[in-house]
Amino acid sequence: MGYEEFLNSEYIINSYKKIEYLKRDFPVNHGFIHINHVIDNAKEISKTLGFSQKERELLLIAATFHDTGYLMGRDEHAKNGAILTLGYLTENSDLELEDIKRICKAIASHGGFNKEDYLDNVSMGLILADKMDFVKTRYDKYLCSYVEKYKPFLEIDAVKLKKIGDGYEVVIESADDKLEEKIIDRSIYKKLNEIIDNINNYTNYHIDLKFASNNANPDIKL
Repeated sequence: MGYEEFLNSEYIINSYKKIEYLKRDFPVNHGFIHINHVIDNAKEISKTLGFSQKERELLLIAATFHDTGYLMGRDEHAKNGAILTLGYLTENSDLELEDIKRICKAIASHGGFNKEDYLDNVSMGLILADKMDFVKTRYDKYLCSYVEKYKPFLEIDAVKLKKIGDGYEVVIESADDKLEEKIIDRSIYKKLNEIIDNINNYTNYHIDLKFASNNANPDIKL
């Protein structure tokens, strides 16, 4: 069974509809917009970093289920999402148990807090795919107009992973050439920096973080 079958399942559709309702007053989407962004990021990551076909498919399934734990609240949502996914996939898929465990481990560890979270490509890929999602289409313009700390993220057009020579770059694209100074103290940006450092320290991949202006100004590299 592929990720698309799960993405279109009644379980996933109903789960994220409920999550979107529960978080309807929150400026940052944790429903279908976010899930589709993370899936797209996961595709880009698996292709760019050269994951195997199996790693790619397990990563996409993990991306599909990764925030279902919000059904049980924000606290421990990663752990709870893994528990819910284990039960669902065990009963409703033809996946091997070891593959289900690998998916659930990735979901449980997508916060990226420990060294062990980066030692499997499925887990590491989900951490990065999730944390790359702070583009403007994830944010509610109306709600963000009342929350100052979210406003700069409405200027982010894309966050992409690219291969550059022997290494890789996560590139934050925006028409605002002062974006870096506006988000440097924001927690989600700090977290992206942290997980890139962890990837560089704990894996064989080397990733730099870079801002790219959509204006005529040259790219600004960190």
